[in-house]
Amino acid sequence: MDITPARDTSITSGLDQSQGQAKRISNERQMIAKLDPLELQDRYLRLYDDHLVLKQHARKQEDKIKKLATKLTKVIEDKKRSDAIPLGAKLGARETETENLLEEYRNKISQLSEQNKLLKQRIVVAHQQLQAAQQMKKSPTMYDNVTSRIDTGQPKRMPSPLLHNLRVIGPRDSSRTSGTTPRINSALIEDARMANKQLEESLEKANQQLSANEQLIESLRQQLQQRDNEYEQNLLRLKAQTGGDSRTNLQENIDMIRLQRDLRDKSDELRRLQTQCTNFESQNRSLQVTNAELLKEIDRLDRQIKDEQQRAMQLRTELRTGSRSNTVIQELNAQIEDFRRECEVLKEANTKLVSSAFNGDREREFREKERALKLQIAQLEATIKADLGERGTLLDRLTLEKDTNRKTDEEQRTMHLKYLEMKEKHDDLAEKMRFFEKESGIDMKEIEEALIILRQRKQRQEPNFDFLQKVDDEKAQNLNRRVLDLESQLAETYNELEKTRNLLFMQYKINRDYKLEVDCVQKKMDENHAEYSSRILDSGQLLDIRADRIRKLEKALQDVAYGTRPYRVSSQPITDENLDNNLIEEAIELERGQNLIEIHISRASFNERALEFFGKNIEPSTFCSIEFFEHELQMTPIVKGRTPEYNFTAQYIVNVDDFLLYYLQKEYTIIELHQTVGQSFQTIAACKLSLKQLIEGTQGRLHGSAKLIASHQNNLDIGTFGAIEYWIRLRVPMEQAFRLLKEKMKAQGYLVTTSRQSTKTSDDIEQQREMNPNMNELTIAILNCANVKAATPDRQPDLYCIYKFYDFADHDTLTIPSSNNPNFDDRTQYPIPMDADLDRYLKQSQLTIFVFDDRDQKADRYVARADIPLISLSHDNPIRGTFDMHNDQGESNGTMDVTLKWTYSYLPPSSSTRTPAQRLKSTPTNEREPLALLPDESISGHKTIAERQREMNVRLTPHDVLEPDHEPRPRPGLPRNSSGLPSSSSSQPVRNGHQNYRQRTSSNASSQSKRVSFDNRDDDASTRYQNGDHPVHSETSGTVSPGSSDDVVNPSNATTPYVDDSEPDIIYQPSMSRNTKKGDDVVTIGVHDLILTDRCSVFDDENCEKVFVSVEFLDYPAEDLETPYALVKGTPNTKYSFNFQTDCSVRDQSKKQQLAELVEPKSSGEIKFVVVAEPPEDQPSLDCVDIGVATVNAKQLLHNQTDLIEERVDVYGMDDQTEVIGNMNVTVSIVQALNKVTRQGQNIRRIQT
Repeated sequence: MDITPARDTSITSGLDQSQGQAKRISNERQMIAKLDPLELQDRYLRLYDDHLVLKQHARKQEDKIKKLATKLTKVIEDKKRSDAIPLGAKLGARETETENLLEEYRNKISQLSEQNKLLKQRIVVAHQQLQAAQQMKKSPTMYDNVTSRIDTGQPKRMPSPLLHNLRVIGPRDSSRTSGTTPRINSALIEDARMANKQLEESLEKANQQLSANEQLIESLRQQLQQRDNEYEQNLLRLKAQTGGDSRTNLQENIDMIRLQRDLRDKSDELRRLQTQCTNFESQNRSLQVTNAELLKEIDRLDRQIKDEQQRAMQLRTELRTGSRSNTVIQELNAQIEDFRRECEVLKEANTKLVSSAFNGDREREFREKERALKLQIAQLEATIKADLGERGTLLDRLTLEKDTNRKTDEEQRTMHLKYLEMKEKHDDLAEKMRFFEKESGIDMKEIEEALIILRQRKQRQEPNFDFLQKVDDEKAQNLNRRVLDLESQLAETYNELEKTRNLLFMQYKINRDYKLEVDCVQKKMDENHAEYSSRILDSGQLLDIRADRIRKLEKALQDVAYGTRPYRVSSQPITDENLDNNLIEEAIELERGQNLIEIHISRASFNERALEFFGKNIEPSTFCSIEFFEHELQMTPIVKGRTPEYNFTAQYIVNVDDFLLYYLQKEYTIIELHQTVGQSFQTIAACKLSLKQLIEGTQGRLHGSAKLIASHQNNLDIGTFGAIEYWIRLRVPMEQAFRLLKEKMKAQGYLVTTSRQSTKTSDDIEQQREMNPNMNELTIAILNCANVKAATPDRQPDLYCIYKFYDFADHDTLTIPSSNNPNFDDRTQYPIPMDADLDRYLKQSQLTIFVFDDRDQKADRYVARADIPLISLSHDNPIRGTFDMHNDQGESNGTMDVTLKWTYSYLPPSSSTRTPAQRLKSTPTNEREPLALLPDESISGHKTIAERQREMNVRLTPHDVLEPDHEPRPRPGLPRNSSGLPSSSSSQPVRNGHQNYRQRTSSNASSQSKRVSFDNRDDDASTRYQNGDHPVHSETSGTVSPGSSDDVVNPSNATTPYVDDSEPDIIYQPSMSRNTKKGDDVVTIGVHDLILTDRCSVFDDENCEKVFVSVEFLDYPAEDLETPYALVKGTPNTKYSFNFQTDCSVRDQSKKQQLAELVEPKSSGEIKFVVVAEPPEDQPSLDCVDIGVATVNAKQLLHNQTDLIEERVDVYGMDDQTEVIGNMNVTVSIVQALNKVTRQGQNIRRIQT
């Protein structure tokens, strides 16, 4: 095979390709520049909408596949069931098909109804957009004379010299708008009309399809009834024909035929479902391929749009700098004059408002805040300067290091060349020696020995001239041989030089090509540098515009929050047509900011039980007292009779401020009914009047009747005592004042969220990292919530969030008042050691965030909750997304935007499973990805540099980290006596009181008033997320690797909740992962809550301060089976929430023996839950007292084969076992363990017999 030499053109061709690609990119950019930006944006949005539609279609296909899989499983189960049923039994298989059809039609109906709702919502939005566009087109704005600082695309309006010095300008002609807006508005209107037509057509189609489906359902029902009637008639006819033995044979044949027919139908259905599944899988694969292609196309178009936007921005900057300098200067001068005049007017108005609204204390507070903010700004500037200086020094050091590195490389290269030369010389000498040794067969040692012998002989003998002649001949021969060797070496060296020459020529070519490539890369780098510098300039301008907008919004918020914006209150008529004129007294002169509230009590009426209390034929003398706000009590005159008419009006002159509005919104006015007895009186009934409706849509008037409830002071067990008629009115309605209060509270909440500061610095983080390199930091950010509805639909909620992560204390956010879409912007950092417990927690648990309403009357009810799986964090993947929320009834209630991410790379322990990609990510990353602002995020989301540094670097010191308790209980063992009285014996050990474990960090001081009692007992959800089912809106990624956990849990490892003694019914349960796979060697015992009635003796004993529950089960110690904390004694019928649950292992043989003895006939089989009262901590000499006991019979549970799961049992007194003093919510899961123990006992007895 002939080999012809050819020139290597790979490098030049690569250069030509790169140049051709650059030309192609430039041509594409020119073509895109010719297009309209609106058209590009329209294409991008259409592609994005198509992508979303494909996503929805893929999800629908997945849902259909799941439904088909469930149907397939049902068919298989029906087939198995039909095989198991005997021949003579009746079969109901013919109804399964109709039931399936009905289910399909129901699903279709629900889908169509949802589509109908969505279309109606779109129609409403389209109408609103049309109305807004028409209003914007018609109504002129009050800031038309102010030019925008950015290019909006509208032509500038030339200032008129006639209107230059006018203070008031009337409405202008709306026809003098730019020529581009009508075109845009008409296009919008046409699009809206087309959308409306499409929506109406889709509505008509949906209605037609819905009616057709309903008719089809009715026809199927009629067919089903006809078939049933036919089958019954056939059966009756067959029964009448057959008789005796032939009847049984005929029945068996009929059953056999029916079974064969059902089997044939089921097999046909199975084949059809299999074919459908294969078709769906192929369609799904094709959809995935097309989706990937569309995503690539969208990315490419996105990059093109970004390039075009950059070019457009460059051109705009050039145009602005070249042509608009003079016009801008003139406009700015005019604006400066206008601003000066407005500033003077605003200063006068501000001085008046500040003198009337603020006092000296507030001014001092604001000055201190301003001083602190200025100091903070100076500190931030100093840190920025220090960072810049450090950056310069680091750059200098980097250049020096590069120079030294270059020098060392050159020295190393020269030394390597010298080494190669020496090596070549050594190799030449070694080859020569080897050649000489091969030819002569003599070793160097032999030659040296021969030379030594010859020298010795020369010294002994005389010279012999014949020998010298021989030596000369040998020398001549050696010289000839050496000449030949030198010639051969010369030829070899010539060949080597030729080779090196060729290599040097190739190296020269390669260096030349490299130089060309370096020049191209340098040019590209210069272009990129220029492009990025222009981007930085444009970004700086955009940031300045954004900062101006933020400052304007902050000023507006401050105006709303602190009352600096003037409001006009329309005058309201004082007359009331519903009231008599004789009830209205003379006019009272009110000062500015005052109002008059009148409370009138007309009459009272009593029921029969109240009249029995007064006595027969006795007319009682009664009067009423009114307690309102901060005023003194007002008394009605004493009236005698069974239906007293008081006709008393109490007038209160009040100052309309925040305190009054808060009182009217939250508090009640108390009216008490008193009876005179001689010279004294007694309170017999009372009622509360809610004034909330007075300021919400009633025009300042309220009329009605309230129920009188009997007072408990005189032990009246009557209940409802009667009713009282009243009316309340305001002289000046305060609807607008209440609306302004809501806006003010909302603005203050947003301002507080923007001014939060953290106390941790970056030095603490580095110190913590150096002390323990296994530490990491998790940032949990609750950004905002959307579409959260309150429990009552007629108001907006005051929302705040509470969650608990790992073994840290509960964290609650600030309260955002009167908002369905609150923007919390709450970020919290948790320093955590990366150990096996954390890894297990992340893989098996979820973060549950509860949303509460501060205005809700029920303190233990949450508005919504969001469950966030944490398994992605164990794979070092952040969690960002929108999660659905549900209320306490399981209904959907809004969404929540949450972000969870690590500061450093997460390193799982060695025992945990990791993927190879995660092992490569073991180096810590100090650079954190910035969070992108959401479209509806307010100004509180914009962080300063110091806040970003704190967000990146905040860590806790070691003593701030809450280490998990390794002790089973914080309460030591204390003596108890069951006599019902405190024991005064000093020989027994004394209770020291339970330890105080209340390390709770809260970001809001008002969180002490939030009464919460909840527990994360959603085991199904935790197992669902363990299997990899994530919410739909979650953007997490990572593979699920379920960890292996033991089936046996010691009772000492029970969850230890956090208790707050500030409220008697508050307890916070840590959301630790529970073992959902409990075998038959584990017994679960739980105490959830306790209610004690007034018959309990603990309320009469002053030496009993707290209450806890202890469980007596087998021989477990009392410390392991008692609630970890004692709750403060409250009033009767108070609910004490313990939320305590533990797992007791019965794997040992001794425990199994005791469990078997528990259900023997001789044993009572009772598991006791003893209610224990704890003495005060300042009296250590007193003992605990057993006040009640509740029992659960294990024999009865074994007989019924049912566990006791959160069931209420009665609590009986210790002194009187028949008296019920309360009830308790407990859990006893013991049936599986008892079944196993009984089976083992039966097997042993069978073997022995």
